[in-house]
Amino acid sequence: MNYNYTEYQPDPLLSPYIENYWMSDGFGGKSDLYRILPDSYVNIIFMLDKTRGIFHTDIFGLITSYLEASSSQTLLMFGIRFKPAGITAFTRIPAYEFTDRSVDLALLDTLFDKSFYEPFPEKQSVKEIITHINNYLINCLPRLYSPEQQIIRAIDLIHLSKGQLSPAKVASEVCLSQRHFERKFKSAVGISPKTFAKILRFQHALQHLYDFPHRDLLSVAVECGYYDHTHLIKNFKTFSGSTPTALR
Repeated sequence: MNYNYTEYQPDPLLSPYIENYWMSDGFGGKSDLYRILPDSYVNIIFMLDKTRGIFHTDIFGLITSYLEASSSQTLLMFGIRFKPAGITAFTRIPAYEFTDRSVDLALLDTLFDKSFYEPFPEKQSVKEIITHINNYLINCLPRLYSPEQQIIRAIDLIHLSKGQLSPAKVASEVCLSQRHFERKFKSAVGISPKTFAKILRFQHALQHLYDFPHRDLLSVAVECGYYDHTHLIKNFKTFSGSTPTALR
């Protein structure tokens, strides 16, 4: 399948909440399938059917297993990829309400209003789209629901350990009881800290396979915090539907 995919940086004022913007275009046809693997991001995706002029917006929550999807070559997609807990700065809806789901953003009383939607289809270039989104979201900054710093610190700790730090240890580091930590984390991020760590460990192992194509699976497993190569294979089948060898 041939398509164009490009990432763009948000305004620096939005960087604590948004990982990047991205655009995907030029899909090969309706029969083309592609596989989406779990990561740690919530996305808002604007979809435009260039043939029929239909404009649609969905919010896609974190996924806890792989998805298979198809797209038409007439479809252009522009996305806002939020950092973990970033989406909850702009809405009071808990992030777990979107987990493993896509929701029509127009049905939610959150984030965007008519002053955002009405001019959006008229934007003719990526630069115009990004400027429009940046300006709108920057105007929202004084009204943000700031994520709890303990949860932001917890996210950073799990990232730094590449998913190898236990939830109990993270809870202790941020001075929260295990129960309160898990509840607050799931509300802000969308999944439990244990599942979040598993996904980050999987992503780290996947990158490791690409970076070191000749390294044996046992070495990759040990390096990335798995008990053994059987544990690694099981994790990969859950999150990607394939074995490490097949993905490599």
